[in-house]
Amino acid sequence: MKKQFEIDDNYIDKIISVAYGDGSLFDKIEVHIKAYLNPQVKNILNDYKATAKEVRNVSKEYRSTESLKDVRSEIDIRDNAFISLVSSLYKVLVMKPVYSSAALIIILSVSTFLLLRQPKQEPTYSKEQVTLAETQVKESFALVGKILAKAQNKITNEVISNDVARPIQKSTAVINNLFNGG
Repeated sequence: MKKQFEIDDNYIDKIISVAYGDGSLFDKIEVHIKAYLNPQVKNILNDYKATAKEVRNVSKEYRSTESLKDVRSEIDIRDNAFISLVSSLYKVLVMKPVYSSAALIIILSVSTFLLLRQPKQEPTYSKEQVTLAETQVKESFALVGKILAKAQNKITNEVISNDVARPIQKSTAVINNLFNGG
């Protein structure tokens, strides 16, 4: 004996979604197989298909552009404000190329302005860095001072006395000998 298939509320919902064309592919296959095997499922499916057909016909008859605009505006009002803002911006920028190019120019000019007007950062030094630099400068000046003192001693003692004073002394001695009759 065959066990009779029981139709529960969940399965009726599945039949309704298939009848209106909203069910998934697997639901459609399952419901059509059950309708082929079970006349009760077939009758329910046919009734809901006829109802769906009538609903589509009625909606086509009473649908006007003004009522659709009213419904769309109410839907937009009910939506999240951020989503409606983004969708309206999207509509304006995609549907109107003049607006999108103007927005692009504005964005590029503002970003270029901000990039070019970035303030230059002044270097900041800590107290330790300043004191270290001062000691290094003092040490380098002391080293330069020692080198200059040695150079001065060498110039006055060796260069001037040997290279400048001796030739002058020799030339004055030669001139004195000439004048003195020598």
